[in-house]
Amino acid sequence: MAAETSRSPSPVAAPPVAATPGARAATLIRVYNDAVSNTLKSCNYDNFAACFPTPAKNVPDALQGLHKDFVERLEQHCKSEFEAILRERNVVPSLNDLDRLIEDARRRKARAEEQANGGVVKAPIPPHTLPARSLYLAHLGSTVETRHTQLTSQLEKLQTQNQDLLDTLAKQRAEIEQTIGSVESVIADLDASLQALPAEEMQSMTRDAVALDTEIRAGD
Repeated sequence: MAAETSRSPSPVAAPPVAATPGARAATLIRVYNDAVSNTLKSCNYDNFAACFPTPAKNVPDALQGLHKDFVERLEQHCKSEFEAILRERNVVPSLNDLDRLIEDARRRKARAEEQANGGVVKAPIPPHTLPARSLYLAHLGSTVETRHTQLTSQLEKLQTQNQDLLDTLAKQRAEIEQTIGSVESVIADLDASLQALPAEEMQSMTRDAVALDTEIRAGD
């Protein structure tokens, strides 16, 4: 049960496979070209002329030109068809990927032997023996990790923005409180000034204010 719930390590993403033929692809192309060349060598002029005895006897120059053109066209056709098959079947990148996998396996084996330090090298667990949960988690691991990194980055960015907003709000609140304190101080000073005025002077100022207001209203 523990083996089924344990999460296998995510496989390392494979590097891009180059389209330039690697060791196995180059060997395949070379073997095919050698096979075509050897096959065409068996189709020499003597064998070709034996199939056409009358033209070989009467117009040998024309038959030689026909043979040369036939061999060249056949070689070109064979090679172009082979190249088309390589492209359609994605042979070169597949063989290059196979080269990469084999080289990676050799490096893993050498590293395991080095870590064993002369002891028994523990064989890796065959993938087909792993439970389905471990397999699909291994395949999804890199995708989930990438998405987790993206979400973490977005969350950090939002947290930074929220902190900036909180700092701005705190600064504005402090400014508002300072303004309110200034206004309250002015009001307190006005109240103190009014209380310090004599009653007669206060009444006189009130009458003057009422008269001024009356004049302004009459002028409007």
